This record gives sequence, C-alpha cells and structure tokens, in this order.
Amino acid sequence: MKQLVIINNVSLNDEVSALLTNLGIAEFTRFTRCTGTGNITGARHDDHIWPGYNVMTVCVVDDGLASKAMKALQEFRNTEQAATTGIYAYTIPVDSALAPPESLSLKN
Repeated sequence: MKQLVIINNVSLNDEVSALLTNLGIAEFTRFTRCTGTGNITGARHDDHIWPGYNVMTVCVVDDGLASKAMKALQEFRNTEQAATTGIYAYTIPVDSALAPPESLSLKN
C-alpha cells in the first residue's frame, strides 16, 4: 500500500477531484488552506503579500493504483494550466492500516 499525497493550488481542486474519481479513488482526506512556497509557482501564504493557498489531499491505495495515480497526476502537471498554477504529489510506503470495522452498527 501507498499513501498518496497531492498538494495543489485551490483553483485546481475540481480537476484533482475528477482525476481521483476517474481512477476510482473515493476515500481521501483533504486539508484546506495549506500555505507554503514552491520552487516553480512561488509563495502562497494566504496573506496580502503572498495571496493564495493550497489544498492537500491524502489517501491510501494499493501500489498499482498509486502508480496509475502518479502517472495521471504527472500528465496533468505537464499541462500549462497545472504547471503555472501549481500541483505536486508524492507517495509514501504504508506498512499497515486499520481494517474496516467488523460491524457497522455503533454500540452505546
């Protein structure tokens, strides 16, 4: 398994969501209003000097799907829209993860 981490300018959220949907990735966590500095797109600190912010999307998928996602993300990053706006992604090995609950009913 791999953890897929995608960091992109907020303006690319629809495209990133569509890419994940097209790959069949439905489960993820999204961190909104992340700030930072990229070597291509510059600083985004969500203030009056460095306006704008990023979003980070994290999901855990099997190795094959992670490879497909990285290929699709690289193809998207190579477009003029993404290259000038900003998107970055990487994977991290996942040694273990919790299994789905044995029962979906909640006990009080």
